[in-house]
Amino acid sequence: MKDTGERHIIHHHFTNKSELYLHLMHIATYEYAKKFVKDKKVLDYGCGSGYGSHMLSEAAADVTGVDISKEAVDFAAQEYRSPNLKFKTIAELGNEKFDIITSFQVIEHVPDDKEYTSTLKQLLNPGGLLIISTPDIKHRLFKYIQQPWNIFHLKEYTPKSLEKLLRKYFNQVEILKIGSDSDLVLEEIKRTRKQRIAVLPSTLYIYPYSLRVYLLNLQKKAFNLLKRIRNRNNNPTQSLHNTSSDFAMQYSHEDILFDKEMRYSTDLLAICKNE
Repeated sequence: MKDTGERHIIHHHFTNKSELYLHLMHIATYEYAKKFVKDKKVLDYGCGSGYGSHMLSEAAADVTGVDISKEAVDFAAQEYRSPNLKFKTIAELGNEKFDIITSFQVIEHVPDDKEYTSTLKQLLNPGGLLIISTPDIKHRLFKYIQQPWNIFHLKEYTPKSLEKLLRKYFNQVEILKIGSDSDLVLEEIKRTRKQRIAVLPSTLYIYPYSLRVYLLNLQKKAFNLLKRIRNRNNNPTQSLHNTSSDFAMQYSHEDILFDKEMRYSTDLLAICKNE
């Protein structure tokens, strides 16, 4: 499966602390969800490469991982196997009901977030939980004037805007922040703050989606060209020492925290109860 950066694929090579933070955050989010799924029937909606569905299957009675991409579903089925785990495309899901639904880093990609939320609610059993994660725009975008610089993201959320959407369908909604007390999170915040400035001319709120994507791709090509030119003038072996062995062993998914308030955070976790 092609690694676009949007479907997290497990590996253990990280060129910087920001990459490591994002990896650990993905793992920690599923670890956090595991405490809700014991002996439950679980749907992982937007399962991507399948690693998270497999993690949930270690505690749940039954897990179904679904994704819009047939390529992703085939990859997941090949890589992750367990007697209580299966993978399907979303089109194959049908009207089955579940006790817990997880949907991590998905809502920012959907064209209609109201339809998405309504669909997930209909798939929940009474008393069931929907658990959603998504980036927080706090350090990623300039509010009111900027659209997402990730070309795969159609919309990004603040804690208030995410809660407002979810409360249209669920009476009980809790919004947590995802972050860390370690220096890892500071590297990711620094990266996204720089990114929002660099791409601001290409991401103004007035642009239609097609123009935003065109301008961002044009800017990316120019950046990659400059990077290749710089690399020709540098010693390529210098970067070989900046590998995961330098720092990855110092951190684990336990460095990622979930709380209503924290000083340094990057993402949001919403827990919704279907009454």
